[in-house]
Amino acid sequence: MESQKGFTLIEIIVTLILVGISAAIMFPVMGTNLTRSAEPVNRVDDQYLLIQEMDKLVGIYRESVDADTLESDSDDFVLNDFKLNHVDVSPNILVGETYYLERSGDTYISSTSGTTHFLMVTLALGDQKLSTVFTG
Repeated sequence: MESQKGFTLIEIIVTLILVGISAAIMFPVMGTNLTRSAEPVNRVDDQYLLIQEMDKLVGIYRESVDADTLESDSDDFVLNDFKLNHVDVSPNILVGETYYLERSGDTYISSTSGTTHFLMVTLALGDQKLSTVFTG
């Protein structure tokens, strides 16, 4: 009798069945990992966008202060002018929460009126936030 090389039909069918069963078991486990694998990359992209937007605002503020283009006689006017002309009207702020902080002793409290010393701008995208404090 001659020896034949290759696989029989039964061996191929059994192998395909075993591969199918293995894939059916692994798909639910690997499926969620594969679909969620992009989340860390998306979070880094979102954080980068927030940093870019905040860098633009900080750059505008620094240029304005260096060039003395903000109409000011006091710190309050510098911050108010910056807020009105750049923060409130900027279409690039994804979500802007702007408010003033007032110094009360050694602590800072949120203030809508009174003497303002700081302007806090918070950008948010998804569940990430980036805040910067501007001083006069």
